[in-house]
Amino acid sequence: MSPRALQILQGLLITAVTMVLALVVLTSFLRVLRPPDPERIAARAHEFATTTTLGPTGTSTPSDTSAAPPVTDTAVPPVEEVDGVIPGGCQEPGPRNPQGTVVRVFYTCGSGPIPDVTGNVFRTVPATQLVMNATLTEMVKGPDQREREIGFTSVFSEASSGVFGGATIDSDRTAFIDFVGLEALEGLDQPTVANALVASLNATVFQFGSVTAVEYRLGGSCQSFWALMGTDCVTITRGEWERQVAAWAAQG
Repeated sequence: MSPRALQILQGLLITAVTMVLALVVLTSFLRVLRPPDPERIAARAHEFATTTTLGPTGTSTPSDTSAAPPVTDTAVPPVEEVDGVIPGGCQEPGPRNPQGTVVRVFYTCGSGPIPDVTGNVFRTVPATQLVMNATLTEMVKGPDQREREIGFTSVFSEASSGVFGGATIDSDRTAFIDFVGLEALEGLDQPTVANALVASLNATVFQFGSVTAVEYRLGGSCQSFWALMGTDCVTITRGEWERQVAAWAAQG
C-alpha cells in the first residue's frame, strides 16, 4: 500500500472514532436534560423508608417499629376525689381545678406502723414534667397542720424539707432516690419509725408505673442510707412491695 493510501485510511479511522465519541457525548447530554420519572423516584423512596432506618452512626439498619418507649418521669398518677374529710380517717379530697401539677404523697395514718396506702395527701406544685422529683420534694416537708388534723403523721416535718437530694430512673426502670442530711432525723434507729419511713417512701415511689424497683441512698450511698436503720443496702422491687401490702391487708 502506497504512503498516500495509508494516510487516507488513517484519516478515515480518526474521523469514525471522532463521530462515535460525539454520539456518546450527545446521548449523555440528552439523558441529563430528560425530566426525572416521579413514579420511579417515589417507588424507590417508599422502598427505602419501609426497609431501612438510619442507625446511631448513620448506617442503614433494618427498621424496628417495636422499640421500647423511653423511660420518663412525667406520668401523673390519677387523682381520686373524696367527698368530705373524715377527721383521723387519713382521707383528703383531691383538688378541684388545680392550677399546676398535682402530686400525691403517702404518709403514715395516725399511730399505725405503716402508711394507709388507700389514703394520701395532695399537693399542687408549679407545672412540671419531673413529677417524681416534685412529689418527693413535697414529701420531705411532712404533713402540714391540716393534714395532721386529718390523721397523717410522718418522721418528715418542716425541719426536714431540705433532705431530698434528687431522683433518677435508669433504663431498667430502677429509681434511685438520694437524700442529704437524713441522719438528722430522730428515731430512725427504732424499727417502728424506720419501717414507717420506708413504707411511706415505697408507697409514694411505686405509685409511678414506670418504676419496677427502687434504691434509696444517702449522699449517693445505698449502704449509708440503710446503715441509719442498722441494716445493709437493699434494692426493693415492685413485686416485694406489693406482697408486703397484701400481707398487711390480710392482717386486717
